[in-house]
Amino acid sequence: MKEKFVFIFLIIIAFISILINIVLILKEYTVVADAEEEIERKWLIRAKDIPLNLNNAIKIDIVQTYLNFSPEIRVRNIDNGSQYILTIKSNMSVDGLKREEKEYYITENEYKNLLKKQEGNSIHKTRYQIKYNGEIYEIDIFHDQLEGLAYLEIEFEDEKKAKEFNTPDWVIKDVTDNINYKNGYLSRYGIPSDAFID
Repeated sequence: MKEKFVFIFLIIIAFISILINIVLILKEYTVVADAEEEIERKWLIRAKDIPLNLNNAIKIDIVQTYLNFSPEIRVRNIDNGSQYILTIKSNMSVDGLKREEKEYYITENEYKNLLKKQEGNSIHKTRYQIKYNGEIYEIDIFHDQLEGLAYLEIEFEDEKKAKEFNTPDWVIKDVTDNINYKNGYLSRYGIPSDAFID
């Protein structure tokens, strides 16, 4: 009877130990954005036609590398190693407006290990964030093999607001629903053939 009690006690201790380890592992990863759904519109633009003063914008250098395309899993090196972020995106709506997104801070070592699983080409872009007409405009200017390509992206609180937003008159076209203009496509196939670039 005593041996049976000791055996059960050891199993309980082992189980508690496993739970503690899982909690500690999960606590290592800080969630960057807890939003379950991203609502975003995207426009193709010409960098030379941007009417905003980007000197007043927040400037972020991004190197983005894909580990998987479906579901979309990517890592980002922000500002030459100041931050590393792992992002998982899935369940994109037919109109390209909504996707589920989860982001996590990761370490430099984790980032380097994940790079070994790279698919497609890394994307290098400079992002400018500036508040304009009550919205945060994110302007992406691409480099290297995507030189000349530029986007305007705006995230919205809800789908109604996104659909009612008046497209700026200085953009070329809305590419929210065009899969060829998603970053995952750019990583695999480069600049779309129907793009107008500088």
